[in-house]
Amino acid sequence: MKYKDCFLILLFALSPAIHAEDAKDLFAAAMMGKLERTEALLAQGIDVNSKTASGRTALMAASFSGNVLIVKTLLAYGADVSLADNSGTTALMDASVFGDEDIVNLLIAAGADVNALDKQNVTVLGRAKKTGHEKVIKILEKAGAKEEAEVPIEEATAKDGAAAKDGAGGKPADNPGAKPPAKK
Repeated sequence: MKYKDCFLILLFALSPAIHAEDAKDLFAAAMMGKLERTEALLAQGIDVNSKTASGRTALMAASFSGNVLIVKTLLAYGADVSLADNSGTTALMDASVFGDEDIVNLLIAAGADVNALDKQNVTVLGRAKKTGHEKVIKILEKAGAKEEAEVPIEEATAKDGAAAKDGAGGKPADNPGAKPPAKK
């Protein structure tokens, strides 16, 4: 084998390692609306659900930026609509805040949790209402979104019991989860 051939083999063997792409590249392509670049990175085998250091995914970036075609592409590659970043923000939350009806509909159709909570216990609908995007609010409500997190029955019962011991709770009308006192 000639030295030239050895050099070429070595160059081709090392080139994927030299030009390896990662989650940051996919995130950037999705954020900037670069469809061809996004598709090329996914075709290379980059995980569609890979995360940046802050826990953000390409789907979140595309939803945040309103890139409908990229959202469709990422969903076609199996992007997980239920993932949340380090602050608890989901792609649906991003799309809702920025009022993108098409992306909101796509994410809901793909199974996004319309009642997801961020780390401050704010729901998707709660976030949307703060921004006033009426059409998005209607879409979320039609999909079953609630403005406040519902407390599980077990937790509500435990709180009612603690309130009764403390003498708090007031009338049953003031505390809808409380049972009226038993008649003797």
